[in-house]
Amino acid sequence: MLKPTTENRTIEWQKFPEFSLPFQIVYGGPRFGDAHRLPLRYGFSHLATFEGADDNLPKSQRAFAWYGVAYAGTNQPWETARSPWGNNLDGYRAKWQHELATMPEVDLLVPDLERQIKSNDSILLLKNHPATPIAYQSLDNNAFITQYKKDLQALYAEAFGFTKANKSAQIGGYSDSPILNTYINISGNSWQRWTTDASLLNYLFYDYSRNTIGGEVYNRQDFFSPSAYYYYDYPHPLAPDYLAYLLFQIEVNKAWAPNKSIIPFVWLRYSYVTSAARSFVKPFMAEATAIFPFFSGADGLWLWDDPSLFANNENFSAYEHFIHGLYRLSLYKDMLNGGQLVIPQPAREYVDNRKPIWRGVAKGTDFLVAAHNPYAKDENEVVTVEATYNNWKVNVTLKGYEVFLCKFDMTLLSTEPKPLSTVTIYPNPSQEQLNISINSLVPQKAQLEIIDATGKILHQENTTLQPGENKKSLGINHLPSGVYIFKTLNQTKKFVKE
Repeated sequence: MLKPTTENRTIEWQKFPEFSLPFQIVYGGPRFGDAHRLPLRYGFSHLATFEGADDNLPKSQRAFAWYGVAYAGTNQPWETARSPWGNNLDGYRAKWQHELATMPEVDLLVPDLERQIKSNDSILLLKNHPATPIAYQSLDNNAFITQYKKDLQALYAEAFGFTKANKSAQIGGYSDSPILNTYINISGNSWQRWTTDASLLNYLFYDYSRNTIGGEVYNRQDFFSPSAYYYYDYPHPLAPDYLAYLLFQIEVNKAWAPNKSIIPFVWLRYSYVTSAARSFVKPFMAEATAIFPFFSGADGLWLWDDPSLFANNENFSAYEHFIHGLYRLSLYKDMLNGGQLVIPQPAREYVDNRKPIWRGVAKGTDFLVAAHNPYAKDENEVVTVEATYNNWKVNVTLKGYEVFLCKFDMTLLSTEPKPLSTVTIYPNPSQEQLNISINSLVPQKAQLEIIDATGKILHQENTTLQPGENKKSLGINHLPSGVYIFKTLNQTKKFVKE
C-alpha cells in the first residue's frame, strides 16, 4: 500500500524498487535538486527537465519541449493573428536556426506551435486583416476558408520540415494530432464516424487531393502528442469522463495513424480553463493515467508540468501515485511487450454508457486485466466487471475508485463461448447490395467472402476491423438470383439474392 509523502516539494522516489518499462516515458516534472537522474531509475526513459548534473546525459535519454516556435517577437501575422499570410519566413528561419543550434541534442523533440484558427467563423475574420492578400479577400467564404487551411498547413509544414532538416531527433508537434483533443464532444459522433469521416480531421492533417489523412504536416512528424489534460474535479458531473477522454485521444488517433507512435502529454493537474485549474488531480486519477494508456495502444507518455509552478510550496504526492501506477505496470512488462490488446469497446462508448472501464492484454495463456470505475457514486460503491477474451472470462470486483491490475492464467478461468466478433447482414433478401455489420472486441484483420451453393468463392476481400461496430457494403446486383453464403471470421450467414 502506497504511503504518499506528507512533505512539500518532495518526491520520495526511493520508496519504490527500481524498475523499467518497454515504452518511451518522458519525465517533465520538477526535480527538486535531483543529482542522480532518479526518474530514469523508476520507469521513465527520458528527461525533459534538467539539473546541473545532467550535462553528460546521453542524447537517447533527453527530450525537449520547444516553446514559442511561432513567436518571432516581431509582430508577425502568424504570431499576432494566427495568419499564414505576410510573414517574414527568413526571420522565422533565422530564429529557428539559432534556437536549434543552441538546443542540446535530444532524442524526442516536440515543437510547440499552437497557432491555428480552429473554427470557420473565426477564419473568416481574417478577410479584412491587412496581411491577407487582396486576391484572397475577394474569394467567396468557402474558398477563403479552404485557402487559409491549405496555407496554414504549408506554414506548419515549413516549421516541421526545418526542424527535421536541422535536428537529428524524433519529431512530434505538441497537441498536433489528426483528431484535435475534445473533452465534451466525444459522444457527438459515432466511433465509426470518428475513425472514417475525413471532415472530422484536424485540417493540418488533411490531404486535399485525396480527401483523406495525409499532407506534409503528417509526413514530417514521427509521432503524435495529443495534449490529454483533465479539466473537471470531482464531484463535477463531467469529471468521471477523464479516463474515457484520455483513452479516446489515443484510440482515435491510433485508428487514423496506425503506423505513427502516439505519445500523449499528460498533466497531474487540472488544465487552466476551469475553477480547478492548477490543482492536483485525485490520487486514483494519477494512478490510472499511468496504467491505462498502454492498454489502448499508447507508445509512451510525456508527463508534463508547468515549469512556473515548480517553485510552489505544494505537496507533490500526485507524482508518487503516478510512479506507483508505473511500478505496478512494470510487474507485468513481459505482457506488454508483444501481447494482444483486448479492447471490449472503444473508449468513446463509456462517455455514453458511463460503465466501469476495463482493458486487457492477452499473451500465451495469460490475461492481464486493468479495470477502474471512474463513474462510481462514492468510495463504497461495489460493482462487478466481466472481462472476457476468446472463450475465457473473469469477474473483477471493484470498490469505489480503485485501479485494478491483475494477471490471470486463462487455463484456470471459467469458459463460456464468447466470439471475438458478431456478424449481422441486411437486408435479407437483397437486390443491390449486402450490408454487413461486424462488432469486434479487438483490432483484427478479416476476410470477407461470398460463396455460391456449389462452394465456389465469388467474391473475396480483406479488411481491418477496429474495436466496436464496423460497417461494410458489398455490391451483389451482378449475381444471379439464388441462395448464397457470406463468410467471415469463421462465421457464415445465408442470404437470398432476389
